Amino acid sequence: ILAGEGRFAWDASAVRWAGSEVPVTVDGTWRRIDRLVQTHAGCWWVLDFKSTARPHDQPELLEQLSTYRESVAQAYPGHTVRAAFLTAQGALIEP
Repeated sequence: ILAGEGRFAWDASAVRWAGSEVPVTVDGTWRRIDRLVQTHAGCWWVLDFKSTARPHDQPELLEQLSTYRESVAQAYPGHTVRAAFLTAQGALIEP
């Protein structure tokens, strides 16, 4: 993951803020976003680590990622919020 397409999320020159295992409340339940990053341009990225090469083929994983993105969008109205899976193979998949 660290050497793949999403490596920008660990590059201090590319991000304004970054956190791992960031807590978020979804429907009254605490969950954790694997990696949340704000770029210098102000865009937020919700990144979800997956061991499978095709997480975007699993509806429950797509729903989870969408829910995390919506939670961040609600917390930062007016900001662009993007969401993607980061696979163990190094792919960044933005459904």
